[in-house]
Amino acid sequence: QTVASKFANEKKDLILAIATPAAQAMVGAVEDTPVLITAVTDPAESGLVDTNEKPGANVTGTSDLTPVKEQIDLLKQLVPEAKTVGVLYCSAESNSKIQADMAKEAIAAAGMESKEYTVSSSNEIQTVVQSMVGAVDAVYAPTDNVIAAGMATVGMVAGDNNLPVICGEAGMVQNGGLATYGIDYYQLGYMTGQQAVKILTEGASPADMPIEYLPAEKCELTVNEETAQTLGIDVSGLKETVRQLRMIQAVLRGRDGENRFGLQHPLFGHRAKWRHRAK
Repeated sequence: QTVASKFANEKKDLILAIATPAAQAMVGAVEDTPVLITAVTDPAESGLVDTNEKPGANVTGTSDLTPVKEQIDLLKQLVPEAKTVGVLYCSAESNSKIQADMAKEAIAAAGMESKEYTVSSSNEIQTVVQSMVGAVDAVYAPTDNVIAAGMATVGMVAGDNNLPVICGEAGMVQNGGLATYGIDYYQLGYMTGQQAVKILTEGASPADMPIEYLPAEKCELTVNEETAQTLGIDVSGLKETVRQLRMIQAVLRGRDGENRFGLQHPLFGHRAKWRHRAK
């Protein structure tokens, strides 16, 4: 809040706020300066804008709402025998609740059942994950600050009990999750920068600029091979897809010096950029 007040008094040309807490602090303190927000799942639900389609006032930006349905599709592909999915998130984070509700709908649509598991702080993570053992076949954890910070604990307990965890973002996978199809935060930042250019050089008004979402072709697949091996899950099909796409990308990059395109894959039914990372 001190930083927000300082920026308000200094009359900046534009302010960038990353993630919901910083965005809420800035929006509460700054009335006249344009404020760009990013890495906020639902700006309207978080009270940052009037609506996501027409923000109003001096605030606009980009959302990091993840492709939840596609993540559940990924879970179904990697764990086809799963019948019950535990949805794990922090009850204090409104953005996580939004994703959890979307996940439960997608899980039901995929013919599975869901069970909700929430924590109020990182101190509860180990106990809550242990309570899932024997009650669910797989775990879904959306982008959630508390769960992300405690992902090593989630991964340890889940791995010891043969529970695959599909995550909301790549960092959670690298810390013990199995896989995700999620936001490329570099691309999200680039999109936010483009909004800044429009405001600073083209006279665009944040009030009339809709909240933007990362298009599907700029999302990414991340797989933790070490976790997959521990769980005995075959990711060779995904690995082969990534290998083939990388070969094609290398050829196309050699032609135009860039790698800004999407490629079709039947898992998602739309254009998708794939990346592969091992822990």
